[in-house]
Amino acid sequence: MHNNGTGIRFCAQLTGVALLYTAAAIGGLMYAVVGNTVTLLWAPSGIALAALLGYGYRLSVGIALGAFLANAWTGIALLVAAGIALGNTLEALVGAYLLQRLAGFRNALDRRRDVLALVVLAAMLGTMASASVGVAVLALGGIVTMGDYASVWLKWWLGDMMGVLVVAPPLLVWLSHPRRALSPPRLLEALGLGAMLLLVSHKIFGAPELAGHGYYPASLAVFPFVIWAALRFGQWGASLVTLAVSLLAIVGTSRGTGPFVVDDPVDSLMRWCTFANVVAVSGLLLAASVAEQQRAQADLKRSHDELERRVDERTRDLADSNAGLQREMAERRRLESELIRASEEQQKAIGRELHDGLGQHLTSLALFSASLQQTLAERARPEVSLARRIRELIEQAIAMTRSVARGLYPAALESDGLAAALEQLAEHTRSLQGVACVFRADPHLRVRDPLVAINLYRVAQEAINNAVKHSQASQLRIDLAQVEGQHRLAISDDGIGLDPERVWRGQGLGMHSMRYRASLLGGRFAVERNAQGGTTIAIIYPGEPREQPALS
Repeated sequence: MHNNGTGIRFCAQLTGVALLYTAAAIGGLMYAVVGNTVTLLWAPSGIALAALLGYGYRLSVGIALGAFLANAWTGIALLVAAGIALGNTLEALVGAYLLQRLAGFRNALDRRRDVLALVVLAAMLGTMASASVGVAVLALGGIVTMGDYASVWLKWWLGDMMGVLVVAPPLLVWLSHPRRALSPPRLLEALGLGAMLLLVSHKIFGAPELAGHGYYPASLAVFPFVIWAALRFGQWGASLVTLAVSLLAIVGTSRGTGPFVVDDPVDSLMRWCTFANVVAVSGLLLAASVAEQQRAQADLKRSHDELERRVDERTRDLADSNAGLQREMAERRRLESELIRASEEQQKAIGRELHDGLGQHLTSLALFSASLQQTLAERARPEVSLARRIRELIEQAIAMTRSVARGLYPAALESDGLAAALEQLAEHTRSLQGVACVFRADPHLRVRDPLVAINLYRVAQEAINNAVKHSQASQLRIDLAQVEGQHRLAISDDGIGLDPERVWRGQGLGMHSMRYRASLLGGRFAVERNAQGGTTIAIIYPGEPREQPALS
């Protein structure tokens, strides 16, 4: 069933091409310029080329049959008619082969290279086969003399070229382009274009006053319509307007009206044929240029859309990666906070053990040693001096234990807050280190987060230890303030003024610890010279809003 359907379709195509070719050939031969066999209006060359390009070389049989019937209809010898039919068929085969093999031709005519290939390979070269074979057959048959060979060959060639350039394009476009319905505005525009084209063409090609004067510039009035059709309706518009202009021009020229009419009818048709070829090439090239521009714009838009899509995808990937990184950083910060909290809890427990356990035990020993000293003194024993020395050593051990316990965890920080702990730190610095140390704090500033408070305290503790050891300072100052919505803890000295860059690049554990604690609070660590010539170490971090005093 499938093969039967294919065979029936092929027979229908073959018959249709043969009948269409015969009818177009008979119509063109009505305007013959050499006997009954040579005409400048040879539409069959365009029909044959479109048939082979659209349906394949096997339709050449239908072309040969149609050409033979049309030439035999003129009354010439059947052998001559067969020779001419062979040339007509060879013309279509050569043109189609050159286009497909050499130019990679696309029937849509939407590339300038395809239009130029159609002009050069099919219209100029392919048609030479028919002109050469046909005129040679006519010369052998005695219909054309050798003296007229060149003139007849040129007329044959121009007629076949006209068919390829004027008739083949609308057929190729019809075979390759989808036939979409025009929207109402575009339909009105097309009707307006057609109406104005008919009116102008009638005024030009139907004007008897233009005949015989050679006023060819009048024919240029149709070019705006060719440009209009090419720009607005593409290959459809350009090919159909070219076909319409050619038909209207040949009708007027054949009736003796229009700018192409001269005394010799053959010369009139040659002028018309040249005009039709120029209009066809101009319209097709312009339509192909517009199509290429539209494709370039579409490709650019697709590239832009693809780029935007990839950018969006990349942005989403980066956002997801950033979100994951933020989550990992938050989790790491949480774990680090937990480690610090656990470490502080452990130090707090050790400090409490030292203060409440070892401290109390040493205090008991101190009481026993004092009692022992008193007893020995009452008995006037010489060992009383040793007992006194033991009691002094025990009291020193008690002081050292309490100092270590306070260093491990300041009790004031838990009971009275950061400000009280820093005040106590300043007091201990004065009493234990012999260095003047003052503490100043914004009275409205509160640090409620225990983790923030202990980190700030440790920074102050480390900075004071460094200043006492290295700065040779005689005075220290601890400042806790709120500036422009941020908290700032600064420890300043009036010492020898260490180089901030050197301090910042310091690889000591203390500097690493202070920088790390600043980053843990989401703040920044700064080292700078101060007005006293010493060094200021500061932590600036996001703080809570300042508390306003209650109104009485």
